[in-house]
Amino acid sequence: MAQWKVLSGSECDWSRLASLPGATVFHSLRWSRVLERGFNGSVLVLALQDESGALLAAWPGCLMTLGPVRILYGVFPKGNFVGSAETIAANLPGFQAACRERGVHFLRMIACEDDPVRDLPGGRCGRHVRHVLDLAGKTPEGLWEGYKKRVRRDVRVAEKAGLTVRPMRREEFPKFHQMLGEVHMRNAAATGIGPPFYEAIWDELAADGTADFLVADQAGEPVAATVGIHDRGVTYYFAAFSRTDAMRLCPNDLLLHTLITRAIGRGARQFDLLSSGAHDEGLIRFKEKWGAEQRPFDLVECWFSSWRRWAWDAAMYAAQFRAGAAVLRLVRRMMEGRKA
Repeated sequence: MAQWKVLSGSECDWSRLASLPGATVFHSLRWSRVLERGFNGSVLVLALQDESGALLAAWPGCLMTLGPVRILYGVFPKGNFVGSAETIAANLPGFQAACRERGVHFLRMIACEDDPVRDLPGGRCGRHVRHVLDLAGKTPEGLWEGYKKRVRRDVRVAEKAGLTVRPMRREEFPKFHQMLGEVHMRNAAATGIGPPFYEAIWDELAADGTADFLVADQAGEPVAATVGIHDRGVTYYFAAFSRTDAMRLCPNDLLLHTLITRAIGRGARQFDLLSSGAHDEGLIRFKEKWGAEQRPFDLVECWFSSWRRWAWDAAMYAAQFRAGAAVLRLVRRMMEGRKA
């Protein structure tokens, strides 16, 4: 009889997991190290094993402690199960019980249209969208001709301003982080992915070209940066940052065009612009102007503690307002300082 077991990252047979249906670079030992460094958490793998211990299916997640809440978050951006959908469905009831036994208060799973599990018993679903650009059979010339006029205009604005794109250097991370901070301030974000996460991506994935760090220069000075991750015929548009005083020069448009062109050169079938909030109209418009199409991207949440769920919902409501977001940023910095 198959059973779910909770394994630490060091206990997991990552080579076997990588051979299961649906596995990506985000279900790998390298990515688990990125998550542990970037989120100051620990990777756990819910492993479905048969009587002999053979791995049949798995769900990796990053365990983080946020105040009174222990959250197990499926590995972003592909935080669903790997393995046979039929095998997973037949053994799903024991999955949540294994999480509770490990002391998890809150489970968050990502569900896209091609994932084996789209919902969990007792879970609530937050609707988001992701955008995917089909690159199959496209050439760089055909890509450019197929752009909307405003896309070509914005790329030309950047080029006429003298912006050029080049690979980023490891020693440029202080400038990268400065741009990241400006983005968080512009968006009044209560939370956000911090500098250690991107440095970990570089250290784990950049050497073999899986991760692509590009910067847009003006007169030798970086004014914007982007991160792409390439895996199994898909390029993921993972992040983009720019200096506030350079936004009028459209550096992000030039970088995105360059990254898509590089994806075509790698033979990518798809360019995945990842998720957006369902009501984030500005970000959705930016992605759709490139010709990307909407796909489902749901966050399925299961709570195992009622009062913690109430406290979490209250904090997320407060984060919608600038003052509340500022308070939550302060609390987060205090918690991170205490851990250090």
